[in-house]
Amino acid sequence: MFQGMEYVYEVYREKSFSKAAANLFISQPSLSATVKRIEKKVGYPIFDRSTKPLRLTEYGVQYIRTVERIMAAQAEFT
Repeated sequence: MFQGMEYVYEVYREKSFSKAAANLFISQPSLSATVKRIEKKVGYPIFDRSTKPLRLTEYGVQYIRTVERIMAAQAEFT
């Protein structure tokens, strides 16, 4: 479930798939496909793609909070 969370988090930070893809050194279509795959796996959309800049859905807010807790826990071990 956590595979690719860094990609989702970067899209959240940049509020843009193209900017996030550039930061991650991957193509925008590849990033978009990865995020869609994660959304399908969790069963809910994370981003509201109808707005510019991108916004999180309600579920997306919960997902990002969880990612931030995981990142904080990982930081404690390094």
